[in-house]
Amino acid sequence: MIYEVAADPLSSNSLNVPASLAASLGIENNKMLSLSYGRRKLQVTVNNIQSIKEDQILVSENVIKELLMDTKAKYEIIFSGEEILIGPVIGLLLGKTEKKLEQYLKNYLVYTMLYEQINGVLFVFCENQIDFSNECITGYLYDPSLPENWRKGVLPFPGAIFRRVELSNNSLKGLQEKMGNRFFNAQYFDKWQFWNWLSPYKELKKHLAETTNKVSIANVDKYIDLYNGVYLKPKGGSRGKGIYYITKTENQYLVMENYQEEIRTLSKEDMINYLSRYSFYLLQQPIKLQTFEGRKVDYRVMLQKNDTGNWQCTGIIARFGNTNSISSNFKANGFALEGTMALRTQFGYDELSAFKKYQEIINLCIKMACKVDEIAGNYADLGIDVGIDQDNKIWVIEMNKRPDHDFPLIIKDRKMYYQVKSNPVLYAKYIAMGK
Repeated sequence: MIYEVAADPLSSNSLNVPASLAASLGIENNKMLSLSYGRRKLQVTVNNIQSIKEDQILVSENVIKELLMDTKAKYEIIFSGEEILIGPVIGLLLGKTEKKLEQYLKNYLVYTMLYEQINGVLFVFCENQIDFSNECITGYLYDPSLPENWRKGVLPFPGAIFRRVELSNNSLKGLQEKMGNRFFNAQYFDKWQFWNWLSPYKELKKHLAETTNKVSIANVDKYIDLYNGVYLKPKGGSRGKGIYYITKTENQYLVMENYQEEIRTLSKEDMINYLSRYSFYLLQQPIKLQTFEGRKVDYRVMLQKNDTGNWQCTGIIARFGNTNSISSNFKANGFALEGTMALRTQFGYDELSAFKKYQEIINLCIKMACKVDEIAGNYADLGIDVGIDQDNKIWVIEMNKRPDHDFPLIIKDRKMYYQVKSNPVLYAKYIAMGK
């Protein structure tokens, strides 16, 4: 049931609830409990009152002020142990500056589509609206009763925060200390960290391309000897930018940049000088992925948690790259297909075989996501890039911690798009309400 909050000016440190609510939760009259709202708590006396409306609770004005409780929203109530929780209070960290946040408020309405399932407070904010000294955040609360849909308010640190922007180290550390695992997708990581986290596990390593951060002529030669070529990649790059493919013919090295037709020919001395400019890059084993009509193909797995608290696949979209590219980034004259259709198109699978391979991809990605959860903290929204080689083996190419949510729109699947946007908010409610 959903409850309205009304201020009680005649009491102090009290929570007055309908007798029916107290009975359903098993709360005795005049019981001292800890009242939680977001990350703030206060000891209150809970009074069971027959005369209160069934869908209303009365909260002492001093409690409302102390907890920074918004009285215009409607809430759910949970009682567990010695704590009563009013919520959810959910924060979406979406903008870099308040000016940018205000400009894109209409765009952020897509996160509110399932608000009737969420209730409580759903607000968006940016880094410079966080006040660590006073333990509060200024943000824009979603309010469906208003024509403009948003209103500005000051709130406590919420029960859950979903992060989608870069942060300073101080803000990141402060939020991690304050929120713990309730701050999800908190730690951003690069390709090298991803390799270091998962390569110690034999079952997972066999699905990862061999990688080193020691960019040297010796390692280039080693990878070329082992794999007939090597990728030179930025640790944190995306969209196929800044990727080079290096191979060798006799005593000369051939370097091809992604999306460029020119092939550079370098001597060993030139190659040593060339590599010195990319010491912060990675060297990586090239995977002989199965192509389709000369196009590189990979599969973006949209892996998310929802209101069950468990990893699930929202969808898979295959990207068929430009015929001249050394990666499968489809935005350079390529195209995209839904995952099952892509498997049938690329490999000629029948319906059952495509379904089995689809599930095999999902199961591997979930195993990797669970391991990242164990090692690096709580995640709930990942874009995992997967390829399939000429022997039908699955390779995990990259795990994106801030994935592009617009991928479903490329294949004009608005239902999948809405699910991608909604699932992190549903998961935020799941943890905000103490699950």
